[in-house]
Parts: sequence; C-alpha cells; structure tokens
Amino acid sequence: MAFITRAQIKLYERGSSHSAENVASAQAVAFNSASAQATVFLSHSSKDRELIMPAIAFLRSHGVSVYVDWMDGGMPDVVSSVTANRIKEKIREQRKFLIILTENSKGSRWVPWELGIADIVKGMNHIAILPVSENGSFDQNEYMRIYPKIEIINNIWWVWTDDPLSITPLPEWLKK
Repeated sequence: MAFITRAQIKLYERGSSHSAENVASAQAVAFNSASAQATVFLSHSSKDRELIMPAIAFLRSHGVSVYVDWMDGGMPDVVSSVTANRIKEKIREQRKFLIILTENSKGSRWVPWELGIADIVKGMNHIAILPVSENGSFDQNEYMRIYPKIEIINNIWWVWTDDPLSITPLPEWLKK
C-alpha cells in the first residue's frame, strides 16, 4: 500500500485553477449534495489550502460532494465560538468525515478538535484519513493510527484499518 503524494493529488486538479470564478464554481459543487451518494466534511490544515481543490476533485471523482469550512458563506469572518458551533453542526450534517493528514495538520489546533467531534458523532465507520506526503511515506501522530486510512493498491483506492484488519474499496466505503 502507498500513501498519496502531494504531486499525485495535485494531478486531480487538472483543468481547474484557483481563479475566483473556479473557486466559486467549486463552492457550488462542493455543497450540491442532491446527486451525490454521500457528503464529506473535509478537515485540513489551513497551511494545506493548495491541496483542497485537488482533494475535492479526487472525492468528486468517487461520486461525493464535499464540505469545506472556508468555502461556506455562512461562516463568520472572524473566528469565534460561532465558527466552532457551525463546524460542529456541519460535521454532524455530513455523512462522512475525512482528514487530509499532512505534516501541517499535525500542528493544527482545529484538525484534532474536529476529529474529536467526528469521533463522537460519526463513529469509526464514517471517518477516514487521507495521508498526503512528499514521498509516499508518513509518520503520523499515535492517535491517528486508530482511524481507517485511504491508500492506493494497483491503481485502486481502498479504505483500510489494521485493528481489526479490514479493507474496503473507497467507493463502497463512501456509500455505506
């Protein structure tokens, strides 16, 4: 199994750019869950913002819509308790919870907090980690090891856990 690299995930962004028009279009698609099989809350470090559009494209290629907090026009301009309550609400509303786990997210204040909320309201069957690294290997926080991870084997994306050992194709996991 192999983790996705930053270069590999950015390949999913082909044909898009970060222009205001394309970000607005992605925001509309990110929140349009009517035709999607599942909705995903995408947790990430703000330092990894360049990975979000490719991650949205990656997830959309698997038939899901994606919620990203900074694309939510209902979020307050200044971070406050209103922000925290809105994030909690959005975690509850989305079917799945996914973390883009990078070296940056290890130092984030929000990512572990969001995971804690998701752990309580979602349970292990609806949480996964998408480790993204520079070279395909990854050293993660100890507590992150208990959550299912998304990895690729022979060009097929899988969600796997090591305790108990279980492996599920990503599209199937997204539908559960």
